[in-house]
Amino acid sequence: MTRRSVILDVDTGHDDAVAIMMAARHPAIDLVGITVTAGNQTLPKTLVNTLNLCSALGIGAPVYAGMTRPLIANLEPASLIFGESGFDGPVFASCDRTAEKSHAVNFIIDTVMRSDPGEITLIACGPLSNVAMAIRLEPAIVPRLREIVLMGGSMGVGNVTPSAEFNIHADPEAASIVFSSDAKITMIGLDVTTRVQLSDERLSFLRKIPGRAAEIFAVSMDHYTAACRKYIGEGPAMHDPCCVAYVCDPSIFTVKKFSVEIELSGDYTRGRTVVDASGVTRTEANASVALTVDEARFWAMLEEALGRYRDRA
Repeated sequence: MTRRSVILDVDTGHDDAVAIMMAARHPAIDLVGITVTAGNQTLPKTLVNTLNLCSALGIGAPVYAGMTRPLIANLEPASLIFGESGFDGPVFASCDRTAEKSHAVNFIIDTVMRSDPGEITLIACGPLSNVAMAIRLEPAIVPRLREIVLMGGSMGVGNVTPSAEFNIHADPEAASIVFSSDAKITMIGLDVTTRVQLSDERLSFLRKIPGRAAEIFAVSMDHYTAACRKYIGEGPAMHDPCCVAYVCDPSIFTVKKFSVEIELSGDYTRGRTVVDASGVTRTEANASVALTVDEARFWAMLEEALGRYRDRA
């Protein structure tokens, strides 16, 4: 199996944590760094969540603090779903990890520019603030990236407004920069991620896997499940882990290329990913958009991921 060198960009809440768990020990991924942005909560909170998780699970990838806010919009954390900490549920007694001194944006630029062309894959699980700023500061990273795989958007309805998904709505200007950059983009949106919902039965099964990762997963999912059912009316979806699953095994998903634009000015549609599924604009496709997911294979991958931490009591 050929390993892919990955930078994982997160705003660590409950599903970001699962993405980190999957990426850190999957044999298909060499996790060269974790960059953190504001999103689900403020940067100080998402950074602490990331460091706590890495410390608890012995994840050695360096962690870099990034953007404290969207490029233009005000930060609107998703406190109802993720709680005041951004990762309510798990309790971490101690942390032996600290963030690196370099800014996340500089780390992205430096890593891509010193690596071979096509070597680095960027997985973005939160608002695209770090990614967009890196592209703005050093456009030369775009042709050197192998791919940007991002969780965000939708071909249909949103989850924070009727039109917009949270990550894109949180920083639509950043999303517009990324989608218009000519980078190779794969968009894993709500049309797919909401199909991968954690049931009570599956959580009960995964809770029994030995090791600290399954323990953290179960406790965090208890909070995530209750919040999703209360405020969304459905079970918790594995949004961000789908991006990692795609990089590990793209055959789990079907994707199709479309032209995707980001709505920036609509009173009711700001942050919408406008996917030209019918081709009416005759605009060249700029993103591969996920259409389906093999749910059984995804859950098998997640089960394997949690099992890789049996050495962490």
